[in-house]
Parts: sequence; C-alpha cells; structure tokens
Amino acid sequence: AKLVILILYELVAYGVLLLILIAITFCQLCVQWCSQSEMDPVFVALQPHLLDLSRNKDTGFLVNYIIKGASKEQFALFISSLHGHVASLLHHTIGASVVDRAFHQATRPQKRSLLLELCSTELQLSKDLAQEKQCRLSVLNIISKHGLQKSSVLQHMTTIIQPVLEKGIVEYSIVHMVISEYLTIADKTSALDVIRQLIPHLIQGSSVLDEDVIGQLIPHLTPTKSKAQKKRSKAKKKRSSELLLIRIMQTKEGLKLGLACLKHGLEKDRKRIIKSLKGHIRKLALNDYGCLFVICRLSIVDNTELITEVVVDELTKHLKELIFDKNGRRPLLQLFHPLCSRYLTPRELFYLNYNVPSPVSKVNLDGESDDVADKEHGGSEDTLVVSDSNPIKRRQVLLVKSELYEVLVETCIENVGELLRANFGKDVLYEVVVGGKK
Repeated sequence: AKLVILILYELVAYGVLLLILIAITFCQLCVQWCSQSEMDPVFVALQPHLLDLSRNKDTGFLVNYIIKGASKEQFALFISSLHGHVASLLHHTIGASVVDRAFHQATRPQKRSLLLELCSTELQLSKDLAQEKQCRLSVLNIISKHGLQKSSVLQHMTTIIQPVLEKGIVEYSIVHMVISEYLTIADKTSALDVIRQLIPHLIQGSSVLDEDVIGQLIPHLTPTKSKAQKKRSKAKKKRSSELLLIRIMQTKEGLKLGLACLKHGLEKDRKRIIKSLKGHIRKLALNDYGCLFVICRLSIVDNTELITEVVVDELTKHLKELIFDKNGRRPLLQLFHPLCSRYLTPRELFYLNYNVPSPVSKVNLDGESDDVADKEHGGSEDTLVVSDSNPIKRRQVLLVKSELYEVLVETCIENVGELLRANFGKDVLYEVVVGGKK
C-alpha cells in the first residue's frame, strides 16, 4: 500500500516521464534479481527493441545489464542483431558503451566479426573470416590474402574513425583496436593526423555511462545498496574522473595507442602528456601495461628536467613500494639496464618496440632514431627528439642528478635482508650493486 501511494505521489510530481522510468526500473530489477528461466521472457519481449534502447541515455545501461545476464544463445542473437549497425552505434555515446560491452563478452570469432564490419563492407561478406583460425589475422594480412583494395578499406575506416575522434568517444577497447588496425594501413599523413587528434582526448577525463541514473531519480524504487556495492560505485566514480590515458592502460591495445602517441606525436604533445601524468606515475608504474608506458616515457628524451620533475621525483617518493613490486621495479631497472630480457618478457619487449608502420622513422628506446624525419613534416617535430648526450649520460642525469640513485642506495641498505629474500627486490639490489649496464 505504501508503495502504491508513493508511486501515485511520484506520478503527480513527474507525470508521464515517471511511467517510463518505472518500466525501466522494473526491467532493471528483473535483470538483476531474476533467475535465467524468469529472465528469458524479458529478453524475448525486449529483443526486438534492444538496438533502439541502446541509443537512449536512460535505457542504454539496461541493455548492458541484459547482455551481461544473457544466455549463450541469447547473446548470439544480440550479436547478430548488431550486424550493419556497429558503426552507427559507435558514433553514439551511449551506443558505443553497449557495443563495447558486447565486444568484451564476445567470443574471438564474434569479436572479429564486429571489427571487420568497421573495416570494410567487403569484409562483412566473407563469412569464412569469422572462423577461429582466420579471426587472429590483422586487417593488413586479410587485405593481402583476399585481394581487397587497400584504398577502399582505408576510406571506409576513415569514415568510421573520424566521427569517433570528433565526438571524443575514444575510451572503449573496440575503438582502440579499430584505430590500431587503421594505423597499420594508413598513409603517413593520415596516421599522424589521427594520433594528433587522439592525444587531447587521452589527457582529459571522459564521460561514462551512469548505470545508477534511475536510482538517482526514483531511489525509493531501487534496492538499497550493500556496503560492497557502494564501495564499487565509489571506485567507479573515481575511475571516471581519471585521465583517459591511465584508464586505457588496462589493455594491450590501449598501451599501443599510448605508445603511438608518445613516439609519434609532436614534441609539444609529448610535453602535454607528461605534464598531465603528474601525480599518476605511481599508479601507472604498478600496472601491468602502465609500467611499460612509464619505461617508454623514461627512454624517450625530450626534456630531462621535465621527466625528472614529473616521473623520477614521484618514483623516488614511492621507492620502497616500487622496488618490491613486480611491475613497479621495472621503470627503475630500465634506468640501470635498458630493455633487459631478464626483467622483461619477449611480449613486453615487443610492445616497447612497437612503432606505427607508416609515420616517419622507427623510434628506438635507447634514445636513438634510425632515420631522419621528412622535411615536409618539420623534421624533429614529427618524430623522437633525441638527446645530444648518449644513452649512458642520459641515464646518469635521470638517476644521479635527480638524487634517485642516492635514495635508492639508502633504501637498499635499510632493506637489504628483505630484498635478498624477495622474488623481485633482489633484481633491484643487484643492479644497484653492479651499477647497471655500462
């Protein structure tokens, strides 16, 4: 009775809009709390309307709930319904979140089918490309194998990517993969243009789909959150306020995009990136992919004073925590022994040596460049700005002049016993004792 009175009261206050919100909330509660057998009729009823719901800011989160709770067969139906609509959904802020949710949950062939739709209309027609063996091929290899026109594929991908960049919808994994594939086939000018458009988005926060919007509007109709749920919600809001560059370091594609921007952006862009990371270096250093980004930043020399201020000083503040951490120690080890296979796996070394194929010269992480940038793009502004000093002197500047080495020696002396027993700490101790690679 109290619920009925409350609903009537809210109806008077909000009018017809509340009827919509109540219906959405009801569906949300069904998805959250119903069993699979109880959920099946809800999916059947909503399935014809899921694409439309995916574009609405008030119902997009509901589609994500439905996808998450769908059975294998139901999810396959949803993937099929996306055929021909992936590009248009990616150009919509809410729709992009739905596509990304489906992408994360999809099998490898399903992921490839979604990606191929964004690469070319010709690729959509090749059903054999969805097979398990084919789905691991890059777009470049697929173009070569099937005799497709590279120019038409490039043109199609440009029409997909450009609106995404203009609207700033660049926080999703599927977008990262599409841009990465685009960079492998794009010409030099197009690739650099995409990279430079991407950088401003990476150094600022971005909007995320708020799944609690209904609870905020009509809290009486939603279940009370447990302490664990409140904690997760608080953590989610904190993540949404972080730099996008930090959030995308959760995936290898995000890392590759970050490295591409760092290696092939303008000098002023690299300075903007490093300044935006002030206060975030510790978090990056402790992350599986983030530590590789920090290593790259330490190895590419634009301004050692700026790197010392933003990166090295923060590493120094959290030195004890970092030297005992699997990932945190790696930026320190990079300064002592660059790209050492004892501390980095072949896959990690591959990521660190990643270069966009088309733009300018190949960029190495030892502070040297293989070629000279084309004059038409202003020389050093398009590629790595190389320090006048050799790599050893550069590392000495970052280690000794910053006082990092002095603090590191003191920390090792204070914790020598624990470092010797630790799985990862002993590596740092060894490099400090021998003085690193000469």
